[in-house]
Amino acid sequence: MAGSITKVGLKFRVTLDHGVDGNGKRLRKYVTASTEEEAKKLLTEFEYNQQRNLVVQTTKMTIGEFLSHWMDNYVKYNCEETTVYGYRNIIDKHVVPYLGHFELQKLQPIHVQQYYKFLMDEKRLSPNTVHKHHACIRKALDYGLKQQFVYRNVSDAVSLPKKKRFKGQTYTREQLNTLLDNAKDTQLELPIFLAGYLGVRREEIAGLEWSAVDFDDRVIRIVKVRTSAGAVEVVKVPKTETSRRTLYMTDELQAVFLKTKQYQTEMKRVLGDEYVDTDYVYVQDSGKPYRVNTITEQFKAFLKKNGFPSIRLHDLRHTFASILYDEGVDLKAISEALGHSDLGTTNKIYTHLFDDTHKKTVSAMSRALGRTKDEKN
Repeated sequence: MAGSITKVGLKFRVTLDHGVDGNGKRLRKYVTASTEEEAKKLLTEFEYNQQRNLVVQTTKMTIGEFLSHWMDNYVKYNCEETTVYGYRNIIDKHVVPYLGHFELQKLQPIHVQQYYKFLMDEKRLSPNTVHKHHACIRKALDYGLKQQFVYRNVSDAVSLPKKKRFKGQTYTREQLNTLLDNAKDTQLELPIFLAGYLGVRREEIAGLEWSAVDFDDRVIRIVKVRTSAGAVEVVKVPKTETSRRTLYMTDELQAVFLKTKQYQTEMKRVLGDEYVDTDYVYVQDSGKPYRVNTITEQFKAFLKKNGFPSIRLHDLRHTFASILYDEGVDLKAISEALGHSDLGTTNKIYTHLFDDTHKKTVSAMSRALGRTKDEKN
């Protein structure tokens, strides 16, 4: 028998027997479980690992030390810069100050549970953000499990708060038309057209190069994105194969691209050697690319100046999808235009469209049967 279970008060103490050391001293480790079922699971996992010579190594490593080890030996070599930056923020600003001093092998589900409660009650972080912290901790402990630092991933036993579904704001087709008219001949004309007319993401706008704009075939190719990890700019290919897509250029959009191209050609002539030729489409007068966040800041200021309802630039992408769906365009075609990885992603994001459509459908049935006279579409 590799261990035993003893009830202590309302909890269960699991004794894990590691055998004897070189001096004949019995080596035992004690773990507390909230339920008998959890205690049995812990003991079973320990016995399984022991039989396969996978019992964890004894270590006094703290959680802070372990997370530093994980970042330096795994994350650094296996994750993108933006992911590394996100994990570093979560660990340094939140996890380490709260849990960093705990011994890794003494970490229990209740400690992680209390950490999540602290994030929501004291830090006032959203449930969705807590899920991001959980993803970071869970991935780290999975690594610890494989490296035999821990005998189980305690985060698997933690209850998470229910995520809040974010419903993006959208403009009506009339509002979008007015926005496009107001943006004409301004600095933001091209980004607004790309986001509202084609549903292009901010990082795709920032990463679009003239080499990906084909005037002969009337298409633009989304093959590169520009984003940021703190102050560091990151240029990379889109995350999924479906995000790397080809989009048709209408007459109106082609005219905007040609106007932008002509203006940049003129600025090159005026500035000469001082012009920074990077091949990016959306650039400053000097040719230097804007910071990725600048597009967001410019859009917010533009809406305020022109009296438009406040929305995010990304919400023009939602507007694009909403208007097309309302026009009867097939959801699969919308999903492909948006560059979603699968139809399920589109379904999840735009559930509210189906809710509204279903309401209209049922209301129409009621009117057809004469069951109601005053329902409106």
